[in-house]
Amino acid sequence: MRRAASSIYRSPRRSWRRARGELLTFTLYFFCALLLVLSRIGHNGLDDLRERFVDLTAPLLEAASIPVIEGRHLLTRARSYADAFDEIDRLKAENEQLKQWEWNAKLLERKNAHLRALLNAVDEPALHFVTGSVIADARGPFLRSALINLGRDNGIRVGYAVIDGDGLVGRTVDAGSSVARVLLLNDLNSHIPVLVGPAGVRAMASGDNSAELRLDFLPDGTTLYEGDEVYTSGSDGMLPRGLRVGTVTGTEGAFKVRPYADLRALDVVSVLFFDTPELVSSDPVAGPIEGPLSATPASAASMPPQPAAPVEPAPSVNPVGSAAKHAGAEENAPSDAATTAAQAEQ
Repeated sequence: MRRAASSIYRSPRRSWRRARGELLTFTLYFFCALLLVLSRIGHNGLDDLRERFVDLTAPLLEAASIPVIEGRHLLTRARSYADAFDEIDRLKAENEQLKQWEWNAKLLERKNAHLRALLNAVDEPALHFVTGSVIADARGPFLRSALINLGRDNGIRVGYAVIDGDGLVGRTVDAGSSVARVLLLNDLNSHIPVLVGPAGVRAMASGDNSAELRLDFLPDGTTLYEGDEVYTSGSDGMLPRGLRVGTVTGTEGAFKVRPYADLRALDVVSVLFFDTPELVSSDPVAGPIEGPLSATPASAASMPPQPAAPVEPAPSVNPVGSAAKHAGAEENAPSDAATTAAQAEQ
């Protein structure tokens, strides 16, 4: 009975709250509809009233938005701090791995030094280089070469390797006092001994005036995969070992090498000083070449004439004895020989 009486007593209060809420909702909807209709009228007085209302409510809205903006900033900072903690943990783990790799590298370095000492091995000389710019290039159906602003005055020899930031570009084939000509990898006359893939398969990277190089003289049954790295072998005694050349493309029987260096847009290159007995012996005269160099190789006709061998002066001849000596041979000697003898006597 008490529960029923309490429910009867509370039901009018609940109905009044519900009615009041419905009345407030209806008022809001009506006010919004009224504002919508008034906004469509476009009366000047309504526009002024709306602008005043906006001016009055703008500070309130700005003040109300400050906590929201600060809350967003705090949330962003909290997320950045959480990400920073995660990044710190990742960097600590990476640092530990790097320390482990550093320790292994130092251990291998000590072992390598010990083994080299046992073998009495000679240390490889450090490679020096000089950097210059490409000043001209020659492109034709049978030519791929370039001129660089480095020459014998800079220590350049014929046969030096030329590289850029990506890999091997070619080698020097002519050198003047201040310029040198570089035969590019894709030239028809370019043949570079290389090693291919992790197994170090020996082959020859030959140019054919196209964008890619051919792989010649591969051993029978060689298995290569697209993307295998190609680098110089140094077996010719002219180029250093391990210079990056390119990657393998194509299929079996028609393997190609895509060079790392963009041979069509060369700008700045470096020339490696790698003096070997083969290179020094193949280098022509160390002095400057007569005549200017061009990007196109000089033909045999355009080469400067070689100086003639010096002619030894004829010994002094007694005219009387000479005439007596040649008197008996005048009948059988040809006419040109007689003329030559007469000139010698004079």
